[in-house]
Amino acid sequence: MRTLSIVGLTTLMLALGTHAATAEPLDGAVADGPLAHQVPTTFAAGSDYWTPERMRAAQPLAAPAGTASADTRSATPYAAQEQVDIAPTPSKDTMRWVTPYATSAAKQRTWNSGGLIAKTAGKVFGTGGSGRDFVASGNVVSSADGDVIVTVGHALIDGEGRWSKNLVFVPAYKNGAAPYGKFVARTMFIWSGYYKDGAHQPPLDFGMLVVKPVNGKTAVKTVGGQGIRFNSTAVGLSNLLLGYPSNGNGGQTLQYCSGASVTPAYDMKYAMLCDMGGGSSGGPWFQSFNKVTGTGYQISTHALRNTTTSYGSYFGPEALKTFRAAEAA
Repeated sequence: MRTLSIVGLTTLMLALGTHAATAEPLDGAVADGPLAHQVPTTFAAGSDYWTPERMRAAQPLAAPAGTASADTRSATPYAAQEQVDIAPTPSKDTMRWVTPYATSAAKQRTWNSGGLIAKTAGKVFGTGGSGRDFVASGNVVSSADGDVIVTVGHALIDGEGRWSKNLVFVPAYKNGAAPYGKFVARTMFIWSGYYKDGAHQPPLDFGMLVVKPVNGKTAVKTVGGQGIRFNSTAVGLSNLLLGYPSNGNGGQTLQYCSGASVTPAYDMKYAMLCDMGGGSSGGPWFQSFNKVTGTGYQISTHALRNTTTSYGSYFGPEALKTFRAAEAA
């Protein structure tokens, strides 16, 4: 995720190197709509690229190139719109109950509470435009075909407009293990206005992956799916953010922060105190999480942080249209 100075937003430009593949131009390619890109893979099977050694060696996702400032004009109008809820899909094989966890934890803790979230949350691995392997976070959500993973936009396209490749999602990743397999992404989706005028737009920093089945079963059939909520107007007093930060057990276990909302900045919709670092980008952000079953409605994705606070992008009408496009792909 983007790590920014506490006093204003710093320039996010990084030297990411070069890559043989060039992405099609984004500016003006689609007028206010979901933008799809097929995911290239180094090997035909895709998942063969991601050996346990390569997964462990992948680096936390770097900050995207581009410049933003504290007075950036919002790319997403937060006007009231009809709330849309997609209900969770419980796991078919077993009911998993949540044991107590800290409901106020600004300093991350390891998620040992079980529940469906222990299966649906996972790691996103990919190769960025520089040719370097990276790791981010993601989550399985309920969808028509059971194959949509929600993550962060800057995991799918870098600051020079180059798409990622070799994208896979590993649910329930832990200490190098992929207990439910590696789901190879075939198509990725961002909102067309996310990468604009040579810079990433923080409020639109979300992305969707459409993944292939593993052993003939979709991601939802394999591990279940969380609910997802669009156009939520509630800020909420209780937030739960999960991901795989490199500063928590080396990114080898699912970590979480929880607590009340704080005042957002940088035109982001959601904010909470949290110390999760690189690698947690794309992790699911919940409000009103069900503490019995470990299910809930994801209302955002971890997209940006400064030295004390994490910020979540807004699942507004743009995210809903992007989700519908991914569902139909």
